[in-house]
Amino acid sequence: MPKISALLSVVFLSLLFKLGDGIRCYVCRSDELPDCGDPFNPGRVPSSECDNFFTQQTFTCFKATQYAAGQYVTVRGCAPFTTDVFPGNMQKGMVGSYWKGTNVMSLCDFANCNSAVSNKVTWMGVLVLTLTVFRLY
Repeated sequence: MPKISALLSVVFLSLLFKLGDGIRCYVCRSDELPDCGDPFNPGRVPSSECDNFFTQQTFTCFKATQYAAGQYVTVRGCAPFTTDVFPGNMQKGMVGSYWKGTNVMSLCDFANCNSAVSNKVTWMGVLVLTLTVFRLY
């Protein structure tokens, strides 16, 4: 019994501590590392803690795809925003995809979120779907 209570204490205390304030992002270029493009292979692409040279936190990752020199090039990394210019809440408010023709720049705000298209189900989506189903019947 003492082992279980000690384990539960360690688990509980670990939930109280935050190891880092930054975000982890994949950092690569598809013209240098083919696994960085689409389809994306996360097992062969490095992930880094974003801290903008150990001085400023960043709260967003980016993925940009641009047609250049006859091919699509994808670049992934830590967004170059500092908290001096863009406060954390403003960075999180800029999350989304921005298109210009076939070129796209996406910003996201959770660990390694710049990997590929996310198919996550949101609570708002579930709520809308539930209300729609109840309205139909």
